[in-house]
Amino acid sequence: MKLTDKNIVITGASRGLGRELAKKLSLSRPNLILVARSIDELEIVQKEIPEQTGKSPLVIKCDVSDENEVKNLTGIIRDKYNHIDILVNNAGIGIHRESEVIENNEMRKLFEINFYGPYYLIKSLLPLLKQSDAGYILNVGSLVSKVSFPFNSVYAATKFALNGFTQGLRLELRKYRIKVGIIHPGLIDTSFQDENFKKSNPMQSFFVSKPAKVTNSCIRMINNRGKIKYLSKPSLWMMKLKQFMYSN
Repeated sequence: MKLTDKNIVITGASRGLGRELAKKLSLSRPNLILVARSIDELEIVQKEIPEQTGKSPLVIKCDVSDENEVKNLTGIIRDKYNHIDILVNNAGIGIHRESEVIENNEMRKLFEINFYGPYYLIKSLLPLLKQSDAGYILNVGSLVSKVSFPFNSVYAATKFALNGFTQGLRLELRKYRIKVGIIHPGLIDTSFQDENFKKSNPMQSFFVSKPAKVTNSCIRMINNRGKIKYLSKPSLWMMKLKQFMYSN
């Protein structure tokens, strides 16, 4: 897919994978719409991108877990563009505690951002996606949507939910010629993983993906309007082996 002048929305674009993806995609000169909760961090990215492309992205402060803020986001985008070509649901958080000690408000926060956020965005932006001649949605999942571990059960549940939603949504939106994909990275070498998770799940360096590798895989998914991508199948099998060892 030629991305020049395509209207692309990226959530969680202020740091980590979202930031890397925005900077790499900007080289193709699309119309980027970058979304995050921190407008200060978004504005830093906004200033970095024109240095390499001369084309400044639109940045919008939005908590994707807040349905009213998502509606406001949609209004801002609608006023500037008459359609959206690509939506990347990247925003997410990780809280890693055993199920018996995780607070109820933490559990709700995980689901509100990791699952309801993509749901609200897709539902609200769907009319604009329908106006595209090549609409595409990319959800950022996780290998833990296939395999879960101690200290990870609730976080994994949010990704299981997103994976199931993506599969059904793909079939629902075929009639509009909108394609839906999901990419499943493992651990990414960013600040996303909290210290509690790192201490309770020490993993060798080859399990951890560099942001640049994940970014390139996302871009290939976008260019090909791909359905599903497991970033590291060997890691997935090793995770299944680790799960088997836990259960015995």
